[in-house]
Amino acid sequence: MRYFLTLCLLSLIPSACAPSASSTSIPTPVVVEPSPIFTAIPTFTPTVSPTSTPIASLGTIALDFTALLCNAEWMNGAHKLTPCPPLNADLSGGYAATLDPRLEGLPANVPALLIVPTANAFFLRYPSFTVGAKDRFRATLQCPSSMPCDVQFALEYYDANGKYHEFMAWDYKAGEDPINVDADLSSLTGQSVDFVLTLRLFHAIENTQQDNGIWIAPHIYRPMQ
Repeated sequence: MRYFLTLCLLSLIPSACAPSASSTSIPTPVVVEPSPIFTAIPTFTPTVSPTSTPIASLGTIALDFTALLCNAEWMNGAHKLTPCPPLNADLSGGYAATLDPRLEGLPANVPALLIVPTANAFFLRYPSFTVGAKDRFRATLQCPSSMPCDVQFALEYYDANGKYHEFMAWDYKAGEDPINVDADLSSLTGQSVDFVLTLRLFHAIENTQQDNGIWIAPHIYRPMQ
């Protein structure tokens, strides 16, 4: 019996002395909350929608005075002149010509008309034109820079019966700002008229380099209905 107990004790000693199996516990993940980052709230900028152009402001050029220069009748008050004469022609009665707009600091594609008078007036009478209800005369008026100038620009016309009418006029002197014209023609609605571009002087001309008038993009504007 004692022997049996001794064997039992011997069998228990290794197990008691043996190191206990260490169980490796799986670490519980620690959730690290990210530090809050301040994000600035963007300022709301409303998107600007393209402004639609009112239909009434859209339109066409119903009469281009520069393009029809050679179709006009040229007069200097005393005589009829040859329209668009050749380069070797006698220009003592005055003349009109298209002008390179770059000479006046304008874009190359801007039509410009130069009138060089040698008397107290010069007239360009254009072919008959029927005026629309909303037609407008538009142009910019000035003289060549750095040249003496004291003139009157005018838009006049012949009616269907051949009667001449003074209509609108703008005085200009050297050194003044260009005159921007946007004139209502509704008083002539439905009438067939011959418009006349006129340059007048009220003093004697000393030389042909002065008192020259420039009509920049003169035209009849017709808005869409």
